[in-house]
Amino acid sequence: MIVLFLACQGDKDPDIETATYHQDIAPIMASNCISCHREGGSGPFSLESYENVKALSGMIEDSVVNRRMPPFHANNSGECQDFSESPWLSDDEVSKISYWAQNDTPEGEYKEISLPSFEEEPFDTTHSVTFAPYEASFATSSDDYRCFIVDPQVEQESYLTGFEVLPSNRAIAHHMILYAPLGEQALQQAYALDAADPGIGYSCYGGPGVDNRMIAPWAPGSDQWFYPTDTGVRMATGQMLILQMHYSNASEETLDSTTVNLNIQETIGTELSTDFYVNSDIEIPPNKNEHVETLKRSVRSFSGLDVPLLVHAIGPHLHKLGISSSAKIIRGNNEECMIDVPHYDFNWQRVYTFEEPIVLQPEDKLEIECVFDSSDIANTTYWGDGTNDEMCLMTVFASPL
Repeated sequence: MIVLFLACQGDKDPDIETATYHQDIAPIMASNCISCHREGGSGPFSLESYENVKALSGMIEDSVVNRRMPPFHANNSGECQDFSESPWLSDDEVSKISYWAQNDTPEGEYKEISLPSFEEEPFDTTHSVTFAPYEASFATSSDDYRCFIVDPQVEQESYLTGFEVLPSNRAIAHHMILYAPLGEQALQQAYALDAADPGIGYSCYGGPGVDNRMIAPWAPGSDQWFYPTDTGVRMATGQMLILQMHYSNASEETLDSTTVNLNIQETIGTELSTDFYVNSDIEIPPNKNEHVETLKRSVRSFSGLDVPLLVHAIGPHLHKLGISSSAKIIRGNNEECMIDVPHYDFNWQRVYTFEEPIVLQPEDKLEIECVFDSSDIANTTYWGDGTNDEMCLMTVFASPL
């Protein structure tokens, strides 16, 4: 497969066969990898030196050729929308890494590389949430999903415009999601889950286990995330939140207490809503390498609004059987790709922000496709929150026009 890949890509850049570490590979690492893979970064190893990259060259090649790394899995080649803040590698960059790894990893002549600054501007914190130190458990799995009920102390209805995530143990902090329970009943259900689970918080693989709207997603690479200018997500008076942490077994030190700083404003120009486009009627038979589930609905039916929507960001969500996900817009006889995630990875769930927001009319149709691999599963799998259940949905951040 790699040979064919190189044959197809090799004629795009005549310098591929002369690629060296200092001239070609180091700049790619600096721009796309070192933000995580550096001393003090969130990655489990450093890619800041020739020796380290050479030693890991086989793994790096496999990861970039199969698009597992960098962990931005939406196709950002220009064939299906353009997404902001993307570490997506071009085909030429992937080809260079692959050829270099297969051909003795030449070092080349030393050249000083200008590294981007990894220091972020001081965050304007108005509210903050955290939880008491938690000892992540990897006794039965290499991943630990834990939910903590937190109080940002919102005194009046207002809007979340940005957030900053500061894990105390970056080595194991894999991602964070803030959820707002939908109503008092959902909040009480979360309290019940917390009370029934020994220790701090409660286990929450796949989600918080109660009706919710997702308001803040984070994955390592940047501590800060902001909604589009003059927009925000509504926070009700007295709003309680559920903070989900995903920990990976990447360090012997397993204690963490993550702080999430919030910027909450009383007024904004446009309220963002979080809509879930859900295909809950899924039935995945066992022993299938590739089972496809699709759903097509009008924008009006899933948004509940009879006005156009301006879509700012979108994110797919499946569980561990999910291998790919996509969405397309159908306008009459025309179809437009909205997002394509050909290699879905449950461990790297993201919300992808469009470079240019997309306008959806109420009568437009949105079709989502989820593909699952149940080849190692003995029984039929249905929709659900549990470890052995599945999901097929898109989270859509939008504002009415």
